[in-house]
Amino acid sequence: MKMKQQGFSLIELVIVIVILGLLAATAIPRFLNVTEDAQNASVEGVAGGLATAVGFVRAQWEVDGRRNTSVILDGTSVSLDTRFGFPTGSSDSGNTSVTAMTNQTCQEVFDNVLQSAPRNVIFNEDARDQRYTVKVENGVGGPATGIDGSTVANIDLCVYHQVASLVLDQGNGRPSPVPDLTTAGAKGVTYNPGTGQVLSFSND
Repeated sequence: MKMKQQGFSLIELVIVIVILGLLAATAIPRFLNVTEDAQNASVEGVAGGLATAVGFVRAQWEVDGRRNTSVILDGTSVSLDTRFGFPTGSSDSGNTSVTAMTNQTCQEVFDNVLQSAPRNVIFNEDARDQRYTVKVENGVGGPATGIDGSTVANIDLCVYHQVASLVLDQGNGRPSPVPDLTTAGAKGVTYNPGTGQVLSFSND
């Protein structure tokens, strides 16, 4: 007896190809967004950690009597503005004013209040192999009311940009253009030392 060999018909092959095409069209965009989702999750995690740490500093300041210019957080001395009670730098810098923040004091807040803070660098330095850049935006934090009822205007804002969302100069590793709150595609975290507010942002 002869065995009759059977294969797939042309119609069956076309149907299989169409099904595979439909699966690819729905699955590929999901895989393409995995990196962006991971970046967003990282920013949200840093923002949550920073907000919690800022809250701890404020709570310790309350416990210590509200008028001291620094608190000890996990063995580290953190400076703060006695009008608000939120961190403004390290005790080494001695900055206790929310309207006198610098790139360095914003970096000190990030490094000193976060446990195992992500690698970071000032925005105008080589950011290769770093996770965040640090920059102060002077006077853009708006007003805040202190514990004595007085209003302080033009509070400085600390901005922490995620390096993965920035374009770095291939020659020197610095972000180009200089990142700010409106840089296209940038993601990061802002910290207002007058209100204690920590917010994540994404300029997609």
